[in-house]
Amino acid sequence: MIQNKRYLTIISCLVFFVSCSQYEVPTITIEKKGGIGWKVKEDCKVHYNSTSDSSITAGKIKCRGGSSSRYYKHSFSLELKDKLSLAGLPKDDDWVLNANYIDKTFMRHKISYDLFREMRSKNCAPKSSYVKVLINKKYEGLYVLMQEINGSMLDLDKDDTSAVLFKDPPIFYKDKLAWVQDSMNYYQQKYPNINQLDKTAYIEEFQNFLFHSTDGNFAKNVQQWVDLENVMDWHLLLLFSNNSDGIVKNFFLYKLNKDVPMRFAIWDYDHSFGRDGDNEKNLLERELDCKRAILIERLFKIPSLNYSSLLKKRWFELRKQNILSAKNFESHIQRNDKIIREQVAKNFEKWPLDDKNYYDGDSYQQELDLMREFVKLRLKQLDERFSYS
Repeated sequence: MIQNKRYLTIISCLVFFVSCSQYEVPTITIEKKGGIGWKVKEDCKVHYNSTSDSSITAGKIKCRGGSSSRYYKHSFSLELKDKLSLAGLPKDDDWVLNANYIDKTFMRHKISYDLFREMRSKNCAPKSSYVKVLINKKYEGLYVLMQEINGSMLDLDKDDTSAVLFKDPPIFYKDKLAWVQDSMNYYQQKYPNINQLDKTAYIEEFQNFLFHSTDGNFAKNVQQWVDLENVMDWHLLLLFSNNSDGIVKNFFLYKLNKDVPMRFAIWDYDHSFGRDGDNEKNLLERELDCKRAILIERLFKIPSLNYSSLLKKRWFELRKQNILSAKNFESHIQRNDKIIREQVAKNFEKWPLDDKNYYDGDSYQQELDLMREFVKLRLKQLDERFSYS
């Protein structure tokens, strides 16, 4: 009897271990008549399937992307009729299906977002997960499913007229850019609707403050404009990842309500951890310059703000908390790898690793090792810069 109980216990443990070692990647199937366009979202039907959940709902879809639009594997903006929880993420009706074509690890976005949220609870970045995507039953590959950054996701106080959201506002350019995405919405105001409440004067007042305020006025009022703790975390993540694209774009600037200064939410971090945004290898041959942003430049420049010392202190905190560390970075790699390793092989059958858009034919494993090598080099470099030991 005792032997039978022991036998059953062993079998139960083995079953539990096997079940826990299986990592499911759910499937999203899009049904749509005709091709998926770029300008407006068009009607589609969305099927979601996982071992624990399935649903069918109406939706709208369009292709999305700037420089990434030249790749054959496209990213999509997806709007559902109903708010649903997909792939373990919070319920929402606005989603991004990121093709993640140029990043063979499928991790640079996700790890960057997860680290930023780990750094401080009030830091905002999209929660993301992995899904397989089919369009009209045709396999399109592995995708990174992301929350879309909008007023609802940020939980802006929509009863407060001070609440505002801008995407990639060109505030760090002194002169107006000749080309912008929308000439009628230069600062890419996403909330509130610019036709209902135009906040251009507000963001231009901030830009004027950045470039033209006296040092005394800047030191006195900068924390009324921006959350300095959030700025330091944004700054340190840029340094750690070496995302030189992220210093003048690839961020959202938002204000929750009249009582809270503006904060940065991060977006688009494939330009990081050993690669540039076009996939060129960059093991710190080209280091980002955060002072390209006038905000960072002036924070360093004015002695009374003591920004350099505050930034150093924050680096020490994040290192001691094991957030910006090789160990934590490795844990993120391993968690994601367990989920997607089998899926990337199938993805690369459809989208070959040696495509002309890549600078080299490195494999998925080689790319993971490249990120590891980069983080080791970068931590050593930044520890020396901040005198951390």
